[in-house]
Amino acid sequence: MLKVWLQVPLRTYQEALEAQLRAWGLEPVSHPLQAQVGLVEAGREIPAPPPVPSVLLLRDKEQAVQALRKGYRGYLYPEQGLAALAKALEAVARGEVWAERKAVAALVGEPFPHLTPREKEVAALAALGLSNKEIATELGISVKTVKAHLSLVFQKLGVKKRSELAYMRFLP
Repeated sequence: MLKVWLQVPLRTYQEALEAQLRAWGLEPVSHPLQAQVGLVEAGREIPAPPPVPSVLLLRDKEQAVQALRKGYRGYLYPEQGLAALAKALEAVARGEVWAERKAVAALVGEPFPHLTPREKEVAALAALGLSNKEIATELGISVKTVKAHLSLVFQKLGVKKRSELAYMRFLP
């Protein structure tokens, strides 16, 4: 039985989703580490993904590529319905990606190709947990330059914190 963790803002909505999951023979669990797959609802901002492969419920189609960049393994829009939800959860639990071809095509090739080589280096070191001073020393640049690069990286990738870079599984 597939175990699913839910992260949705409204309790009544969560209860309805849990009932539907049970009707499909899936088991809702209370903690992400107990689950094989997660289901998260996005608001205006896309939250960092939980520590299990997850599907994101989107309201805005423009967020699809950003969701995949952040580390989600799939996404759905409200108009796709409940039947697609069950298929998406099962596919992601099997290690597949549930996304439109155009979103996947935007990510094919080098990771985050819209970052400069220096921005990639700074982002990778920040994702590993290095401080601005440590990054500056490692790359032979000033702390002020590190801050400038990180500001651009955060803007381009749509993240707000260093921890979100780590969730993206960013590799240099």
